[in-house]
Amino acid sequence: MKPRIVFLRGGGLGDFILTLPLLQVAYLRQHPVHIYARSFYLKLLTKEWDWLEREDLDGLAGKVPAEVKDSIAISFWTDPAWSKEMVQAGATAAHCLSPRPNGGKHFVIQACEKLGWEIPPGLLAQSFLGDCWRGKDHTLWIHPGSGGAEKNLPLVHFVSQAQKWLGLHEEKCVIFSFGEADKEVFEQFKAEPISKNKRILIRLPETTWDLRKQLVSEADKFLGNDSGPGHLAANLGIPVAIGYCKTQAMVWQPTGPRVTTYLWDSDSSKIL
Repeated sequence: MKPRIVFLRGGGLGDFILTLPLLQVAYLRQHPVHIYARSFYLKLLTKEWDWLEREDLDGLAGKVPAEVKDSIAISFWTDPAWSKEMVQAGATAAHCLSPRPNGGKHFVIQACEKLGWEIPPGLLAQSFLGDCWRGKDHTLWIHPGSGGAEKNLPLVHFVSQAQKWLGLHEEKCVIFSFGEADKEVFEQFKAEPISKNKRILIRLPETTWDLRKQLVSEADKFLGNDSGPGHLAANLGIPVAIGYCKTQAMVWQPTGPRVTTYLWDSDSSKIL
């Protein structure tokens, strides 16, 4: 039997979702797979992930997981001391994958190459959290924020796209969503005249699970920045268009079957 692989995954929602293809490859390679991640992200996993052992990363409180003994440990931070600690705890190998590659191939491809794993055909086109798209084109969901202001396209761009969507048909509507990190963008949006339009709805999901439920029940297309909600929507099978101005689309494009990316300095008026 092949050794267990233990992943330790911190970071945000997008980081967690981009780890799912790696878990899948490890499983296809017939390794038992265990992941430590934040519990509110683990809750997103469907019954198709029943083969995956999972525990709350915060519950470790800095301790070495007992499961690393006779296992391969994989983390997403560059720390030689961590690798040494894992080996001392009985790991047969410890790999520190780059958490923020600045260029090159897609994040998942770079990680697999470092681990010496072959990537199955079509891996990056899978929706790892289920294909939940309703197949409609009534509601455009826009998330104009992200975990870093430098990644945000100008709010005026999203307002323009919302106006264009509303102009396509009088029955269409637009949802703008904002998370905890988007307070400044939310205040800017409330000052926009379009925020008073009756066909503009606002969603402020309190948890990742709330966001997931609302996307599944309401989003027919998703428009946003390089952000966790964009990765979540893409991996629910929802058609997404993700704009990039700071990070590189080639590296950070969401996985999923209906993903479009564009650069802010390109003709962004044609994405809908």
